[in-house]
Amino acid sequence: MTATLAQPVSPEVAVPVRRGRVAAVSRWWPAALVVIWVILIVFPQVLARQNPYTIHPAQALLPPSAAHWFGTDEAGRDVFARCVYGIRYSVGISVAVVFIAAAIGSVLGGLAGLGNKLADNLVMRTTDVFLAFPYMILAIAIAAAEGPGLTTVLIALTAVWWPSYARLVRGQILALRELPFVEGARAVNTPLRQIFVRHMLPHLAPQLYARIAIDIGYAILALTGLSFLGLGAQPPTPELGAIIADARNYTLQAWWYATLPGLFILAAVVSAIVIGNRLERAAGGTPA
Repeated sequence: MTATLAQPVSPEVAVPVRRGRVAAVSRWWPAALVVIWVILIVFPQVLARQNPYTIHPAQALLPPSAAHWFGTDEAGRDVFARCVYGIRYSVGISVAVVFIAAAIGSVLGGLAGLGNKLADNLVMRTTDVFLAFPYMILAIAIAAAEGPGLTTVLIALTAVWWPSYARLVRGQILALRELPFVEGARAVNTPLRQIFVRHMLPHLAPQLYARIAIDIGYAILALTGLSFLGLGAQPPTPELGAIIADARNYTLQAWWYATLPGLFILAAVVSAIVIGNRLERAAGGTPA
């Protein structure tokens, strides 16, 4: 018997196979990021075995170790546990801010795009007032007027986030309303609400999803920034921005205290932007 020698794979065959594997990975790993962050938000105890509120004064400012992966803070609390539980506040509230703002902006943008001239002018002039100020300055002013707290930050960020969605939806509707299927629906006296929900919203949804995902990253930065300034989460709530604010007095003594929560914020923001870019490419028909 003669042994059959394995034939080498030609480069022409190997390259498409390799590209197919890369495409499959790039298609699914943003979804894997979503699953990971959802698990961390809903089930933080999966990773964090220690109580983020328990105080151990004798273990204050311990460096990272096998017992405390991110070290401890000035009260002896496990920093890793506080970061994992803090994701629930930082990411969870940011998601709520963006979705509420997108809902409000979509409704008002739809009213401006499909309604009469008076409604259009009223909505657009209102958005001009909000957009005339830098969004963080306006959010700080609203939060300072209402008093510190996570609910206050939720209201403040929602108030400054909806105008951009109103303008986005209005602009898209002005383009869609000239298309034949919309003109046909209006010709048979279809109610404006039905035209918006049934005929226009499906065309707007892909762009809105991409914008929402990217905005979640910016909202995380805004929320943690407000908490850092003392306008958001209050002690002992383990929110990432508040943790870094508590750590600023120990930067030289305990480098891990502020650095590692900052890496959590960086990972969350980068993940949101990556997911948003993937959705944006899919909405635009560009392969990721």
